[in-house]
Amino acid sequence: ARISSPEENGGAAMLRRPFSYHDGIAEDGAPDAGLLFICWQADPFRGFVPVQRKLDRGDALSPFLRHEASGVFAVPGGAAEGEYVGQRLLEA
Repeated sequence: ARISSPEENGGAAMLRRPFSYHDGIAEDGAPDAGLLFICWQADPFRGFVPVQRKLDRGDALSPFLRHEASGVFAVPGGAAEGEYVGQRLLEA
C-alpha cells in the first residue's frame, strides 16, 4: 500500500477496489481463487501506469502474482439537460 500511495508517486492516484474470489478446487487440485482489481480514474497514463511501473520495479509480492488479463474502458458521465450520454467525452 505504501509503494502505491499518491505520496510515493508524485500525486498519481486512483480509486481502487479489490474483489477476492474462491470458486473451489480445480481438477489439478489447485484452488481456483484470485483477486479482481478494479480502479477508476480520469487518465490511466497519469494514475495507473506510473503506479504499476513503480510496483514492477520493487514490489515484494511480484514473485507470487500472475497477471491474467486487463482492459481499459471509457465510462461517460451523466448527461445534463439537453445533452446526450457521452457528449462531453465524444466532443472534447
